[in-house]
Amino acid sequence: MTQAYQYIDTYDALLNYCNQAKQQPVIAVDTEFVRTRTFYPHIGLVQIFDGIDAVLIDPIAIDDLSPLKGLLTDPNVIKVLHACSEDLETFEYAMGIMPEPLFDSQVAAQLAGLGNSLGYGRLVELLQGVILEKGESRTDWISRPLSPKQLQYAAEDVIYLLPCYYKLVEQLTEKGQLQWVYDEISQLILRKRANIAPEHAYLLLKNTWKLQPLNLYALQLLAAWRLTFARDNDITQNFIIREQSAFEIAYRLPGHKSGLFALDVVTPQEARRHCDIILDLVKTARAAPESDYPAPTHRLADIPLYKKHVAQIKAICVAAAESVNVDPTYFASKRQINQIISWYCLAFDDTRALGMEPDLLVGWRGELVGAKIKVAASNFSR
Repeated sequence: MTQAYQYIDTYDALLNYCNQAKQQPVIAVDTEFVRTRTFYPHIGLVQIFDGIDAVLIDPIAIDDLSPLKGLLTDPNVIKVLHACSEDLETFEYAMGIMPEPLFDSQVAAQLAGLGNSLGYGRLVELLQGVILEKGESRTDWISRPLSPKQLQYAAEDVIYLLPCYYKLVEQLTEKGQLQWVYDEISQLILRKRANIAPEHAYLLLKNTWKLQPLNLYALQLLAAWRLTFARDNDITQNFIIREQSAFEIAYRLPGHKSGLFALDVVTPQEARRHCDIILDLVKTARAAPESDYPAPTHRLADIPLYKKHVAQIKAICVAAAESVNVDPTYFASKRQINQIISWYCLAFDDTRALGMEPDLLVGWRGELVGAKIKVAASNFSR
């Protein structure tokens, strides 16, 4: 069924609509963006449905987006998005904001027992009985003009979202879990805003525990340079140099161009494009005193009693999840359990590098299992 929408590409029309939408307690929001070789997502369209009118806002055509920024940060208007992680990055890069207060319908669907990581189309099918076409998902949303079919696809991403919101609110209110959605998103927003410092970027790479101190320092320098270059030039990190290549360079420490080009996993393009910088970083690492080396990293599986610790935390979380009728795998993922082990068994980890606390110790999860986890972890050894 075709739904009407308004295309907004002037400041005056944007201002009028935002003033209208501010009168509503809830609006549905979505973005369309492009992110292929870029570090940041580039916004192409913003869709909003306020329960009265659906609009497609063209952020490329409008120079002044301040009315939209005001609407998205209005504390009296709940913004409903689905799987909002990349939308948050898009808004932050394009406008320097993150929408708040924010309700994520994918998180709500998980808590309501509709399924983990549920796609928008499936959510609409389950709650509205409508099957949406997804043929335009690979559109280049930066190019103009956009076709009527592309615009209709974009409009449907918010037109059906608002009625889904009301059904999810009803279900979660009955379960006493509505606030948990906002807790979850608050933690996500903190994570998105906590940009890791370049000197700690190596903590996000794999297999660092395999490296000797000098080699780990070389990887730290390479990872810091790669992240800084990506941010400054808006290039995906793996288009600068792949993680596997950075690790191999740190492991082999080539001193000359011939040695760098001889590494099997380093592509000729990587070696050619950044050869001088890479060799300078290796030279810096070789010349540095040991006092400059970062602390050794550890493989979690090598931590004494690792499996026992995991089993303890998992048992606490499974019991709590079952008591509130939440899928245990959503309540505590393997990553979140390992986050606890790292937090209590390692002196420094990526969670600390971000200035955050483990997911299982904060928000609604923390209320249910935080105290028990702290008691269990008091016996973990560093």
